[in-house]
Amino acid sequence: MPFYDLRCLDCDTESNVRASIEDKTARRIPCPKCNSLNMETVFSAAPAYIKSRGDSMPSCPSGNTCGNSGCRFAG
Repeated sequence: MPFYDLRCLDCDTESNVRASIEDKTARRIPCPKCNSLNMETVFSAAPAYIKSRGDSMPSCPSGNTCGNSGCRFAG
């Protein structure tokens, strides 16, 4: 089952909820705070990297300090 970022339109609580696609489509996911079914999906922007013709690869946004060995910027 997928996770959804939802906001309650009654109490303005945002939550990350695991639910079936069927429950989401049928609006059967209750707010964890007030139990309302008046929930909307919260959309957030994903980071985007724009590559120009002259660039071989964009630079690391964290300056290679995160230590993540699986990072696509790790060299």
